[in-house]
Amino acid sequence: MDDALLIHRLQFAFTISYHYLFPQLTMGLGLLIVILKWQAIRKKNEAYNNAARFWAKIFAINFAIGVVTGIPMEFQFGTNWARFAKYAGGVIGQTLAMEGLFAFFLESTFLGLFLYGEKKLGQKGHFLTAVAVWLGSWISGYLIVATN
Repeated sequence: MDDALLIHRLQFAFTISYHYLFPQLTMGLGLLIVILKWQAIRKKNEAYNNAARFWAKIFAINFAIGVVTGIPMEFQFGTNWARFAKYAGGVIGQTLAMEGLFAFFLESTFLGLFLYGEKKLGQKGHFLTAVAVWLGSWISGYLIVATN
């Protein structure tokens, strides 16, 4: 096997192995935050709100690391496998673009609102932003699996 090909494969293996840790945690934490916010509203218990705020910080860190590890992966499709990208780009390019334009922007926009807008939005508005963040993470996961 060619040395350059081996290096490219090892690079992608490292990138995808490291990135693989973050989307699942993001999807699970999004649902947990929605449940905690719902319980805070339903039971009027501030402990649930505090737990949601705590996990939202972990979610934000995880989301940022997922973005930092995910973007190079998309570039590696074109740089490491140019023939594959040329052959399959018309198919996988659409779902990757949809993931970036719709799901990622939905998730990141509402994550900002969730992290910094609780006082302005009120409890119900804050809950709705949590739902939007959760939906964004799940739509993103769906579109990535559809790409695969």
